[in-house]
Amino acid sequence: MTARESIRNKIENIRNLQSKDDVNKNSNIILDKLFSIQIFEKSNCIAFYSSLEKEVYTINMIQQTLTLGKTVCLPKVNQKSHTMNFHIIDGLENLKKNTLGISEPIDGEICTNIDVAIIPGIAFDKSGNRLGFGSGYYDKFLSSHSNSYKIALAFDFQIVDSINSLKHDVPMDLIITENRTIYIK
Repeated sequence: MTARESIRNKIENIRNLQSKDDVNKNSNIILDKLFSIQIFEKSNCIAFYSSLEKEVYTINMIQQTLTLGKTVCLPKVNQKSHTMNFHIIDGLENLKKNTLGISEPIDGEICTNIDVAIIPGIAFDKSGNRLGFGSGYYDKFLSSHSNSYKIALAFDFQIVDSINSLKHDVPMDLIITENRTIYIK
């Protein structure tokens, strides 16, 4: 088992032990911190992810961002080409679970001018390195959208000492947890 696989297994095990109450409580703390970050406040187009059960919960963030009148987009995966595009959404009613169990837009215009990208992951280090789920969708997308400010949302236990980055990995600019905000760039 590689160091990356070891970190992934350890953090996923801890993540799966969280109670729903802890996920909700800590996600709300992270929401408040995200919405007070100046770059988020000034941005017009925000790319979110559709959270899975034990991830930082993004549905309330998406709804609140839409209420503020900002453009919100969510990822849609093309498993054949192994790519991902973000599509503008007007609300959460036009989402459908894909074969990976992730809610994604049924349709919608592709976002081309993302100011802030909210990024999920298994683990992060204080240098902004990210360990994802292993499929590379986000790294491929982010490498072609380098102007977007990349904010990782994570629970504090997802911050590790060091992640060996690979050449295709794209580092985060900022990491927000319930206990700290880590500015990298």
